[in-house]
Amino acid sequence: MKKYNQIGLLYFIIHFLVEITSFYVLTSYFTAPVVWGLCLLYDSLAFVPQGFFGFLRDKGIRINFAVLGTILTTLSLVLLYFDVNAVVVIISVALGNCLVHIHGAELTLRASPGKIAPSAVFVSGGSFGVVTGKLLSTHGVAVPWILALNLLNFLPICLAEKHKTGYGEANLKKNHFSNEKINSVAVVLLATFVVVVRAYMGYGIPTSWNKTELQTVLLYGSMGVGKGLGGILADKIGIRLTALISTIGALPFMVLGAERMEISLIGVALFSMTMAVTLALIVSRLQHYPGIAFGFTTVGLFVGSLPFFFYRIQSVTVNDIIITLLTVPCVVILWIICAKPKKKQPISKVILDEPEPPSSN
Repeated sequence: MKKYNQIGLLYFIIHFLVEITSFYVLTSYFTAPVVWGLCLLYDSLAFVPQGFFGFLRDKGIRINFAVLGTILTTLSLVLLYFDVNAVVVIISVALGNCLVHIHGAELTLRASPGKIAPSAVFVSGGSFGVVTGKLLSTHGVAVPWILALNLLNFLPICLAEKHKTGYGEANLKKNHFSNEKINSVAVVLLATFVVVVRAYMGYGIPTSWNKTELQTVLLYGSMGVGKGLGGILADKIGIRLTALISTIGALPFMVLGAERMEISLIGVALFSMTMAVTLALIVSRLQHYPGIAFGFTTVGLFVGSLPFFFYRIQSVTVNDIIITLLTVPCVVILWIICAKPKKKQPISKVILDEPEPPSSN
């Protein structure tokens, strides 16, 4: 297995473990009267500052943010165990999660020569960790057990650092996922807009079938599979086709799957593939700034989810209409800013163009 794929898998594990801790802590406060405010505080600190910390890494700050983040998440569990103020606990776990996230994103992007799959695999681990953390908290698993899991993170973090080679500038220059005829600022802003819209849509997907723990696990599992698959397909079949599959292909399954789990899960998986597409587009135009590039996606996720802290549309029909209407601009934007598939040269042309061997005379 290539080193960049190994790093992607290691950060899949790291992301999985850090989300277990984060959502174990967060779910512990779900019965608190201020849970709405705590969730908003968590999201704002876990998502918004990633671009800033990514900028520091891009500028050569050699602090291992994954180690620092794991220290903070460990501290949050200790504070939770001793029943310290909830706000302090949430600040600690959210900032720890933020630091681990941005370090993993930056490292996987720099390690991969024009490939988005390792970063997508890294991100996909979070979905599995979120549902695991929620279930462990709901079933009353004691804090020391979660603390032990969290401390395990230091092992894959150290292994990933040993696998990286150099600073990865040459690898970053090989990212060519966007349409090079479109202005860089336009590509970054339009791709971020798609992130915002898709984040909003993600919260509005009708899943009235989700009533059991097993169904919840399957829901989050399909999200994780989709995120990883999006990166793999973008590398294999091209980013434009992957974008179309994740938008147009997902729509009928999301709309028709409100009451049918098997249909809905397909839609959720296809829909989740967009994550890798938007990240690949942004990093293609911010090649020397992968940390900032990832920061654009996380800010977009926060902005897109923000309305649901204040109001939720209960009507399935209205949600279906909104999802359909929002899909249209996303499809148009992605069609325009995604790079066209590379044309393969005919074998005859390759043979004819092949230089003749040097004369033996």
